Amino acid sequence: TGGKPENEQTGWQSGFDLALGNPPWEKVKLSEKEWFANRHPEITRAVNSAARKRLVESLKSDDPHLYQSFLEAIRQASGEGCLIRNTKRYPLCGQGDTNTFAVFAELMRSIISPTGCVGCIVPSGLATDDSTKEFFRSLVESEALHSLYCFENEEFIFPAVHHSFKFGLLTIAGTARRHASADLAFYARQASELDDPQRHFKLSASDLRLLNPASGTCPVFRSERDAE
Repeated sequence: TGGKPENEQTGWQSGFDLALGNPPWEKVKLSEKEWFANRHPEITRAVNSAARKRLVESLKSDDPHLYQSFLEAIRQASGEGCLIRNTKRYPLCGQGDTNTFAVFAELMRSIISPTGCVGCIVPSGLATDDSTKEFFRSLVESEALHSLYCFENEEFIFPAVHHSFKFGLLTIAGTARRHASADLAFYARQASELDDPQRHFKLSASDLRLLNPASGTCPVFRSERDAE
């Protein structure tokens, strides 16, 4: 929905009421094996990186058009990485082995109004990976995390995604809508499983500091009983 302009008489502040989406899940760094998988499978099947490098070099004469496309892809990935890491637009997620889903999540959080909220589908790694630990810790410490419901894709909710992949439904609240404890659930396979209150557990900032003080990542439990 549309943003609200700053207005001293009404007290309205800028930002969207709702940011809703399914951001892309891709590493910003270019993978030669993945890039050539459909374009030149022989390069992907190379026995090691040295052999793969020789095959790529041979494209200069064997297939200059493909080689030029590869150079352009490298340049684009490098430019995207530079933008994400160096503009200070993404201070929490624009570091390390950057993935686009994390950058989108941080962007969505930054554009909502104080009373707005974010709802998005992200890999569960947002809460458990080292590269996004600062972002997750920030959500919990600022009481912005409303809920995170994580699923295993074993029953192919997403048919095109590998069955072992884990993803979550993330809800973030604006600065005027604090949540002292976030509602969490892991290892669900269907949305109907979230109807079982015993599948949920609560996590506060003090809980996070107690359980994972060094990493700041989310503890993962299958039930409220396990959490207790």
